[in-house]
Amino acid sequence: MILTIIAASFIFFPVSYAMSLFDTLINSSPLVNAHYFHDGSSHALTEQLASQDRTQHPLVFKQAFEKLTETRYELTYSVKALRDSVRLRHLEFIMDLPIKGHTMMAEGFQSWSLSKEMDSNSRLSSIPTLVAWKTKFDLQSDSPFYNYSGKPGVIHSNGYTYFRDPEEENILFLGSVSENTGYTYFQADMNKGHFSIYKDIDGKNLAKGETLAIKIYLDYREDMSAIWKDYAAYYPKQTKAPRRPLTGWTSWYNTYEKITESDVLDNLNAIKEHKYPIDLFQIDDGYEIAIGDWLDVDSEKFPRGMQILATEIKEAGYLPGLWLAPFAVGVDSNIVKEHKSWIVTDSQGNLLTAGPNWGGFYSIDIYNPEVRGYLQQVFDVVIEEWGYGMLKLDFLFAAAMIPRNGKSRGEIMWDAIELIQELTNDRAILLGSGVPLPSTWGRLDYCRISNDASPWWDNSVLRLANVRERVSTSNALVSTLHRWPMQSMFGTDPDVFFIRSENNKLTEDERHTLFAINVILGQMALMSDNVDTYSDSEHKLYASLFPKAETEVDAVRQISPDVYQISYHSHRHNYSTYINLSPVPHSLKLSDRYYFEQDNVLLSGQVVWHKPSDTIELRPHQTRTLLHVENGFAGSTGHIIPGWEIENWEGSEEGLKIEIRGSLKNENFKIFIHNGEGMLPETVYINGEEADVEHISVEGDLHIGQVVV
Repeated sequence: MILTIIAASFIFFPVSYAMSLFDTLINSSPLVNAHYFHDGSSHALTEQLASQDRTQHPLVFKQAFEKLTETRYELTYSVKALRDSVRLRHLEFIMDLPIKGHTMMAEGFQSWSLSKEMDSNSRLSSIPTLVAWKTKFDLQSDSPFYNYSGKPGVIHSNGYTYFRDPEEENILFLGSVSENTGYTYFQADMNKGHFSIYKDIDGKNLAKGETLAIKIYLDYREDMSAIWKDYAAYYPKQTKAPRRPLTGWTSWYNTYEKITESDVLDNLNAIKEHKYPIDLFQIDDGYEIAIGDWLDVDSEKFPRGMQILATEIKEAGYLPGLWLAPFAVGVDSNIVKEHKSWIVTDSQGNLLTAGPNWGGFYSIDIYNPEVRGYLQQVFDVVIEEWGYGMLKLDFLFAAAMIPRNGKSRGEIMWDAIELIQELTNDRAILLGSGVPLPSTWGRLDYCRISNDASPWWDNSVLRLANVRERVSTSNALVSTLHRWPMQSMFGTDPDVFFIRSENNKLTEDERHTLFAINVILGQMALMSDNVDTYSDSEHKLYASLFPKAETEVDAVRQISPDVYQISYHSHRHNYSTYINLSPVPHSLKLSDRYYFEQDNVLLSGQVVWHKPSDTIELRPHQTRTLLHVENGFAGSTGHIIPGWEIENWEGSEEGLKIEIRGSLKNENFKIFIHNGEGMLPETVYINGEEADVEHISVEGDLHIGQVVV
């Protein structure tokens, strides 16, 4: 069924832009335009919803609103099969909105898809046919089933979106709360003022009396974090593991598929020797003989098997992790040779190609009882026998390449995550990757929020070919900067950072930027470097990760093309981090206060004090983090977020007492203190031990006490 619901609205728009959009949505009167299959033939209708003649067609459409607060509503559209079963193909709700001149969030199809705010000049273009045919990169995206127009201002977003007016702080947020019924898209023509809610329900069989509901959460406020916390209430956390920040090592981004047992042990011993207090040590792709044959370990590369490595990782004090792609099957696997009935086939009965990796791979059928039994065995062995307590589950989109069994793609994807939950049964921490993110909300412990990062900035060829899922540090940063509120849904994984200088084309500024943004916005902070290769400055930068910061992000705003500001706080401190992702320098004026900064330690590592209303420069791809100097200030050079490692400080009759977090790795760093009253303590205690204080004058009336720890 191809169904389109068009809403025309003629109401008075209030002054507030977000409020005007909100009013348009809840006061619209949709026009229904539908095509569907019934009694063996195709049917169509185009009718006003309010005056729909229910006697002519086997479908009935309804809309409903529920007011939650003055700024929050639920909007529901539904379609019901009245007399007989109906096969659906397309479902859409269209209305006019005054959106020209504003920005719209464009959430990509899956973890690796570039996601960011776009405007009337932005384009979303499909991968060229020749490139798609040759590379099969389109299979990693939604372009095989979604029409990318490539026109300026024609934007779409998967699962949720929001509209932002540059002249006001409030945004209008729309989020699907019915992803179990299929993928939900929000579409807009920013130049013509058209907006639609589209449901990918191709292949869905609606039985007699069955209703398909499309439920949308509407919110217009300024506080993005608060909006997402309320939105997340529709997807309550289903996992038992706490979403704590995790640091660690993963094998992929250095050795890739060539990983061996020797590589694993070299890196494990290096981290132990340098006493880095990481949480997780994860072995990625390359241990198995073929994709899909997960229990057939390559004995030449891993002669002692996988269980002994998990034991040694545990003995070192780390959580052992392992990579799996449970719904992918390699073309040369034993599964293909011995169990072709396990593989999803296309309409001609051919094995369905799900992606280009490993020379091509197929999609395993999650509805086949034998497949479910096999995957149960895999998870049981990996978790219980081998002993891996964290699983990175990759290429999950492969489960839902085409609609089948009377279900849409989004329904199949929802079922696939449900199957993972059932088979793992809270026995391991789960990290999802390569997956449409709304299908995982509240259901996995952690999830990738960016494409793969790379030891280079971007791939110009794939960028020109419109591959939104390409391996790219630049794209990874952009998606991370826009997807940060998803931490309300799961622990966010912005992928790895690279500190190493060997086998790495990133500049010092680019390495520092990737590291800083991952630490500030991610709840996972992983790398693949062998720390034995680090220089002194590289060790100092990596050491500044510990202990992993927990920040409360207030806002992430794009203040200029490719220039961002993150405003956040932690403990008593407020921070502003500025990121320049553009290839040209950018200058900006600071507000009326003092700031403390430590420069990139891969370069100078110099301490910088900024006066009120100073102008600072951002080099191309540079990031600068500024700590606001306020009453009760305590900054430092020991952490990438200066002062975060200071657990507490308080004055007493004996002097100022400062407590440093126990897992701090950096040594011989400096603490700078300021009590906001022009008076500095003569005596300072660091973790109970008296320390020498040097008084320094920054400029004007700002006087600082400096302590070397």
